[in-house]
Amino acid sequence: MKKRLAVLLALFLALASLSASFAETASEPLQVDLDLSKMSGTIVYAEIYNLQYDPGAYLGKVIRVRGYYSFFREPSNGHIYYACVIPDATACCMQGMEFVPFTEPEDPDHFMEDNADITVTGRLEIYVEDGSSYLHLVDASVEQNSED
Repeated sequence: MKKRLAVLLALFLALASLSASFAETASEPLQVDLDLSKMSGTIVYAEIYNLQYDPGAYLGKVIRVRGYYSFFREPSNGHIYYACVIPDATACCMQGMEFVPFTEPEDPDHFMEDNADITVTGRLEIYVEDGSSYLHLVDASVEQNSED
């Protein structure tokens, strides 16, 4: 019992120090490693394909993408998924980049209008869910683009 308590206490202290260091860096803007937001649709499509085919080369990098906002709530467990849907140059093929907002919206159902033109910046990570691996941008900032 004492051993279990010591392990839990150590885990708690580690998480507390991690959250404290995270809070110190939270206000600093992310240094973007790969900015896809201003590239042509063909280049973005190719780069997103490469990212999905060989994610190891991109993991931990800060990536910025521009596309259209999409939101999905899994009916079976209520889990929320946010995505930036990125069309290719001809708009025939679309790819999505899942993201996790830096701050969870108070009302996820009304976070942003569906299909809003957005730019998302976040750090690429991989996660496993139900035995499958997925990519997403974490600590993501989301900006709604003004109509040009």
